[in-house]
Amino acid sequence: MKITLEGLGKKFAREWIFRGIDYTLESGKSYAITGGNGSGKSTLLKILSGVADPSKGKIIYETKHKTVGVEEIWRYLVLAGPYTELIEEYTLLEQLTFHTSLKKMTKSIDEIIETLGFESAKNKQIQDFSSGMKQKLKLALAFFTESEILFLDEPTSNLDQKNIDWYQSWLPQVSNDRLVVICSNQTYEYEHCDEIISVESFKI
Repeated sequence: MKITLEGLGKKFAREWIFRGIDYTLESGKSYAITGGNGSGKSTLLKILSGVADPSKGKIIYETKHKTVGVEEIWRYLVLAGPYTELIEEYTLLEQLTFHTSLKKMTKSIDEIIETLGFESAKNKQIQDFSSGMKQKLKLALAFFTESEILFLDEPTSNLDQKNIDWYQSWLPQVSNDRLVVICSNQTYEYEHCDEIISVESFKI
């Protein structure tokens, strides 16, 4: 997978959040999008994932020498962020069963539950999970879904040190040949990334 950004920009009202981004992202590499709070990191990631539209410029998605339209790119990616939702009324087992009915996974449901360390919570409703448990589940769904692109936004928010260690241990293992993009202002979240894209360097 290759994602090419050409003159990409986004503005709200009359203010440019970022502007003039020319960049190429490719499978087999990990990229960190950095910047302070409110700098536009999440906005850029949403544009990359097709959730939001740019105000200027364009994005070209290519896989196996074929161009993929923005309306189809969701088939090739998985995203975990503060704005991605879980089905609160489902139990953990129901959430995983539903997710695996839509996406091909690299682990079985039982293996995912074991990897999470949530064996005692498999029949517990998601709404009764702590914020840290919910975040860890979002990460697991992203990590173990087969996809060419892995997008992570503030991946360790609400995680304690033990689960930050879990994240840091698994991230290199699930990156493999994927195109990985991590939005963060925490160095430990993206320390394995190959390239750093500072959103603030594209402010005009």
